[in-house]
Amino acid sequence: MDALSDRRDGHNAGPTPTLAGGVELAEIDPATVLVGTGLAFGSPLPSEAAAVEAFLDAPEITAALVRRAVGLGDGRHLADVTVLTLDGRQVFDEGVLAAFVDATVDSLGGGRARAAVLAGRDTLQVTTPTAVTVGFLQGNLLVVVRGGPTDAELVATRQLEAIARNEVGSATPLTPLLPTAAESAFVPVPTVALTPIPPPEEEPGPTPPALAGATSVQGRYGVVGGERRTTVWVFSLDPATYPSAESVEPAMQGLVAGRAGVPAPSAVETIDRVVFGASGSGEEELTVQAFRHRGLVLVVEGARVDQVDAVTTAWIAALGPG
Repeated sequence: MDALSDRRDGHNAGPTPTLAGGVELAEIDPATVLVGTGLAFGSPLPSEAAAVEAFLDAPEITAALVRRAVGLGDGRHLADVTVLTLDGRQVFDEGVLAAFVDATVDSLGGGRARAAVLAGRDTLQVTTPTAVTVGFLQGNLLVVVRGGPTDAELVATRQLEAIARNEVGSATPLTPLLPTAAESAFVPVPTVALTPIPPPEEEPGPTPPALAGATSVQGRYGVVGGERRTTVWVFSLDPATYPSAESVEPAMQGLVAGRAGVPAPSAVETIDRVVFGASGSGEEELTVQAFRHRGLVLVVEGARVDQVDAVTTAWIAALGPG
C-alpha cells in the first residue's frame, strides 16, 4: 500500500511518518507531476486561475496552480490539472491529512471520492455523469485531474507512468499551436455573414493589420442585415516564431494596441477564449479584438463596440473548442 492508502486507513507506518505537530512530506517540484506521454500542460483561463488561487486561503496550502492538459496530436483540451503544494507542518496528523485530501478531491470533483488503483498507484476518484476527477499525492503535492469520463483517467494514468519513470516536465505553461488552414476559420456564423473582400481593382479594400511572424492573412467583411458592420482577419503563424499559444499573446496584444492607437489592450474571457480588445479615440475610433483559434490568430474590427463584441462572441461560439 502506498502513502495515500495508508493515510486513508488511518495508519502511520507509511513512508511519510507522523511528527509532533505535523506530517513530514517530501518537497517535490511541481514540474515533476506536469508530465505525460503525448501531453502538454497549457495556460488556464483567467477564471480558472482565479478559482485555484482561492485555495491559498487554507493554511495547509502554500502554492497552487492549474494547467490545461491538451493532446499533442490534436490539441484537444483533455482535462484540467490542479497542483496544490501542501505544508505538512500545518497538518496535525495523517488522519487529518487524509480527511483534508478527501475533502479537496470531493470539492473539485463535485461528489464523494472513492479509492481506486490507477497505473499501480492508489488514487481517489469522483465520478459524475459528465466528468471524472482523479486525485493523488506525490510528496507534498496534491494533484487533482478533472476531465471527461475517459480523458481524466487517461491524463492521470500518463502522469503517473511518467512520474514512475522519473521524468520531469515544466511548470511553465505551454499550449501547442497546431498547423491550421486559414480557410477553416471562416465557418458559418449565426447573425453575421463573413463575405469575401472584393479585389482592389473592383473597389479599394481595407488595409490589413500587421502581425509579426504571420505567414499569411485573409480578410472578410462581417455583413449584418445587408450592411458591412465589421472586418475580420485570419492570420496563419510561423511555428518557428511562435512555438506555443503563450508565445503569441504579446504579439496579439501589440496588434490590438497599435491598430486601436492605445497603450495596451484589455483581456476579457469570452466563452473559452481570452479576447484582447481596445477601442481607439482617434478620428476613426476603431474597435479591435483578437483571439486565438488553434494555430491561427483571428481579428475583428469595426466602428462600434457592440457590433464587434457581437461578431467576436458569435464567431467563437461557431468555431467551437479551440
